[in-house]
Amino acid sequence: MPPPPKILSGTVISAGLMEKAVKVRTTKPVYDSFLRKHYTRPKIHHVSDPNSSLRTGDVVRIAAITPRGVNGGIRHVVTNILAPWGPPIEERPPIPTFDQIAEKVFTKIHAKSERRLARKAEARIAGDRKSKGKHTDLVGGLGPEVVDAEAIVEEKANQ
Repeated sequence: MPPPPKILSGTVISAGLMEKAVKVRTTKPVYDSFLRKHYTRPKIHHVSDPNSSLRTGDVVRIAAITPRGVNGGIRHVVTNILAPWGPPIEERPPIPTFDQIAEKVFTKIHAKSERRLARKAEARIAGDRKSKGKHTDLVGGLGPEVVDAEAIVEEKANQ
């Protein structure tokens, strides 16, 4: 189970221009020690909106869900609408729950890692058939190890 997400609230500043995504501006209090003054610093997040239920001006609550590098630059999802702007919430498509979104994202990540491992195993077997003997290989990214090619081919054939 992933760690609990960091919850932020902000205002939708751009909706409908990207497919299934919106821009949300959040603010963070900052203290300037030179000026000895508190002020708010805005930050813009790209947020996943799977059902396109948000409109520009909505005040929403968002949560971080995906690790860095997955789904492009989108690392947050909408959890609920705090204050709608325009049509009421009942007339919009429903927002999926955080658990539904988390399950979908992590199954996607798991499927991708399985495909990657399968590709590496196929490449290793194809390379073993060419060499017909022992060769060095990077195993698990730890460093070069001597691998018996015939044992890998027999193991794959038994499966």
